[in-house]
Amino acid sequence: MTAEVRIIGLEGIPEVRAGDDLPAQIVDAARAHAVRDRGRDVLVVTQKIVSKAEGRIVDLATVTPSPFAEHYAAMFEKDARQIEVVLGETSASCGWSTA
Repeated sequence: MTAEVRIIGLEGIPEVRAGDDLPAQIVDAARAHAVRDRGRDVLVVTQKIVSKAEGRIVDLATVTPSPFAEHYAAMFEKDARQIEVVLGETSASCGWSTA
């Protein structure tokens, strides 16, 4: 049995906005380009368009990083505002403290 891996970039998905029906947009674009699911296919969708459809976009200019985010960002050469956003989405059960 020969394994085949193909990557097909799907064109025709419009700019995604909050509240858009992303699955419907993907299906419409696939149909328009005659891309068919062969049963064992894997569909990969970027987190960016999922976040946009969910309305979960953050303007970093509005984020004030905590001391913890500043410390972590300095250690790993990251943007402290991005770290703060990630921390805000992290489950409290992980045991991290931003205080």
